[in-house]
Amino acid sequence: MFSVSTKGQENKIQEVIMSDFNIRQYKDTDYEAVRAMFADGMMEHVPTTFWFLLNNPRIYLLLLCVFLILLICSKSFLFCILAVALLLAVGWHFLNAEFQQFIQQCLREDLLDISKSYLGGDGSCFWVAESGGDVVGMVGAQYLRNPDEQPKIELKRMSVGKCHRKRGIAKVLCRTVLSFARQRGCSAVILQTSQVQFAAQKLYESLGFRKLHEFRLPSYFAMLTNFTIFHYRYDIPA
Repeated sequence: MFSVSTKGQENKIQEVIMSDFNIRQYKDTDYEAVRAMFADGMMEHVPTTFWFLLNNPRIYLLLLCVFLILLICSKSFLFCILAVALLLAVGWHFLNAEFQQFIQQCLREDLLDISKSYLGGDGSCFWVAESGGDVVGMVGAQYLRNPDEQPKIELKRMSVGKCHRKRGIAKVLCRTVLSFARQRGCSAVILQTSQVQFAAQKLYESLGFRKLHEFRLPSYFAMLTNFTIFHYRYDIPA
């Protein structure tokens, strides 16, 4: 169970007090913790993505072809095994570099000045989950409006520290964004997540999000591996 207390003005953050953690609005003193949590959370997906890609028929066929060609040319089974192992090591390094590049891009964009990106207007906000004085989770909400559409909120940068999962923190953070969007009269909350973030997909779907479509990232890595991003939407009743 949890209780919600407001701070008087409608545009101020609601503070959700839990038995062992609380959700509050981001402060500048959280800056380093938030950026580090985002980077650590993204790098956790490297092993999962690597093993996921190894099961990709394209990658499997590529490795098999390399192995057979080298076996025919060298007549050495050991050499072929070492060559494939080297290819896997190169692939791991390349995948790690792709994630690092994405992290650095995000740290230079909205996470460079979090207060300016999320707290500069009434339609956006950023929250952290705090437990024992430490930041253990975070989520952002950005206001989106196209001329031909009703305003929406985009849920961004959801992350919970590895040692603090399975405590319901992510669910409360997500519900905080939904409540924020509902209070501001938005028609929907949207988000994006990758095909390898299985726990995130399960969470969003359990809360009522539906997958609209998927798209491939515009990079050589995505083209080779067919790595896709899922687009989710939660419709808020009028």
